Parts: sequence; C-alpha cells; structure tokens
Amino acid sequence: MPTNPTQPVAPTSDPAPPAFSRDDLPAEGRDYPTEEHLRSRRLRLHGFAFRHVIDLLQLGREERVTRMLLDDPIATLDDAMGLVVWANKLYRERPGLGLWHTRDRAGRFIGMFSLTPSGDAGDVAIGVRLLPAAWGRGYAIEGGAALCTHAFETLAMPALIAQCAPDNRSVPPLLLRLGFTETAGGAQFGNPARRFRMARADWRGLRPRRETPVVEAGDAS
Repeated sequence: MPTNPTQPVAPTSDPAPPAFSRDDLPAEGRDYPTEEHLRSRRLRLHGFAFRHVIDLLQLGREERVTRMLLDDPIATLDDAMGLVVWANKLYRERPGLGLWHTRDRAGRFIGMFSLTPSGDAGDVAIGVRLLPAAWGRGYAIEGGAALCTHAFETLAMPALIAQCAPDNRSVPPLLLRLGFTETAGGAQFGNPARRFRMARADWRGLRPRRETPVVEAGDAS
C-alpha cells in the first residue's frame, strides 16, 4: 500500500499567486463553514476553515511529507491561511471541486484529499497528502476511490489527471490500481514529473492488486 503522499496537480508552468478580494473572505469576521463534502467507510472530508491552519502547518512541516512534493510546502501561517481562502473560493466557483480537511472515524486529522483545476486545458487533478501516522492503513486508496467515484459518477467529468515526483515509488501503484494510465512525463514548477490520466470510460472501481500492471519509473504508455 502506498505510504508517501502525492499532491494536487498544478499547471506545467509556474502560475502566478492567486489573487483574492474582500469578497473571498468570510463575512463579519466569521470563519468559513466546514460542511462535510464526502465520506467513505473510514474517512470524512470537510471544507477547510481558518480553524484548520494548525493542521495544515503540521502537514506542511513534516519532512517525510514534503520531500516528495513537486510544489512548495505549506511552511508559514500565511501559506496556510492563503490555502484556506483559495479552497473556499474554489468551493464557490467550481462546485464539487476542492481541497478537503480529512479525518478518520475518530475525528483525528490525517491529511487532505483534493480535486483541483490544472492548467489551461480544463483538466482536473486528483491528489492526497497524509500525515505519516496515517500511512500504511489504506487511507490513500480508499479516499482516492471515493474521489474517482465522485468525479466520474456525480460530476460526470470526462477525465482525471495526476502527477508525482519521479522518485516517488508509492504513488504510481496507487494510481494504477485506481485505473490511471501513465502518459509522457513532463515538468511541474520546474521539477520533472511523472504524469497519469484516466478517462471516465476507464473507471471501473478499485482494481485488485493482482490486476495492477507494474510500471517502472521513466516508463510511459
């Protein structure tokens, strides 16, 4: 079972920082709501709010999480607060997409899952970052399957994409079990990246391990 995290996929060129206005902030100094977006057997995905910045900093300052990221980690309070604002802007402007604060059944924060816009071609990327305490428990594949079901069966998206660092040995098997196919590699934020894609017609639920093809780093189909 994969243990290292992947991340929401960004455009292949470095984008400009997101611009926010007063309208993007909660009214009258209140916090954002934290409505449940999705749940699976063991996971609960909720909207991000400012009350979650400590969780985001915990995730962003964990070296075992950040060493395989293609983009910059959530390293400061401003980073965390900016992500919360951007997530809530995305909830409003692209219903069904977002980054979600993820808890286990006991209510413990374990990381975040995401479906985010990527690039100028209308692509949507699937991603997950989990705290090391949550690795090896099947959460990544369980949450990934729930997001694929949501994307293809609820939102009727035509396809999903994903990317990871070339040295990441945990993410590709997870993506292949979900039904993704590796495509030609590329770059993200100036870093080499392995790329994967799955069309809605190829989503058939979680594949057994024995049916998952083996793809070595650098191979593409």
